Parts: sequence; C-alpha cells; structure tokens
Amino acid sequence: MCRFILCVGWLAVVGAAVADEPKAEARTRAIAKAMETFAGRWEIVSVKPVGATKDARRLVFDAGGTYSARDQDGKELWAGTFEIDPTTTPNVWDHRSHDAKRTGADVLGIYELKGDTLRVACVVGEWKGKEWAGKPRPKAIDPKEADVVIELKRVK
Repeated sequence: MCRFILCVGWLAVVGAAVADEPKAEARTRAIAKAMETFAGRWEIVSVKPVGATKDARRLVFDAGGTYSARDQDGKELWAGTFEIDPTTTPNVWDHRSHDAKRTGADVLGIYELKGDTLRVACVVGEWKGKEWAGKPRPKAIDPKEADVVIELKRVK
C-alpha cells in the first residue's frame, strides 16, 4: 500500500511538472513577442510629476532588454536594462539604470500598451537582500499609486 501511495504521489509530481512546461514555454514566447513590440523609439508625451524624467524626451528600447533615455538632441542621458511580463495582470515593467544597479536601486512598474501608446507607472526603491524596500508595485496607472507615471508615443 505504501508503494502504491508513493507511486501515485510521484506520478502527480511528474504530471504537474509536465503540465507546467507548456505554460512556461507559452510565457517565454509571450515575453519575447512583447519585447519585440516594445523595441523602438518612444517620445515622452507626459510625465507626472513634471520633471521626473529630467531632460529626457525619448526612451529607446531594444528587444534584448536594454534601454536608453535621450534628450531632445538625441544625446544619451542614461541607460539600463528592463524586463517586461505581459502574462501578468497588470503587465509588469521593471527597469534599472546602470548607475542604479551599482547601488542596488531598482524600479518596479506596470505598463499598458495600446497601439502606439505606451503608459507606465512605477515606484523607486531598492533591494535589501531579497526584501523590497519601497512602495509596493502599482496596481493601476495612477499617480496616487506610483512615484512616476509616463505616457509615450511610438516614433515612426
């Protein structure tokens, strides 16, 4: 009887792992597709609070997970890395500048992408070990929940 229970338990674990594999592959494909959609140049249309992006007028994303902030003349002001996850609700958008990475600072955010309009809301904080020290990730694109809300339009 004990062998039977162990066998059934083992089959349940293996079955669950096999069932999760297609979900993981689907998530990986969805993220790759979303990264391709993100790639390109985006003009900053509005920022709340005003001035939060300093002199940046444009963000440039590549599908490999890097970004740069550019001024009106196209000069790079700062750069960093980002991750997105379109399989969550709301969609996750986390990023950090190369300078912030050295200090442990990070930005947790969410995004909405509709056509050529990208809206993001994020909070700034830092990791203390595995613990997040900062406001919780926003649940909505709302200045009341976020440190910064940005609306961008794709540059064609």
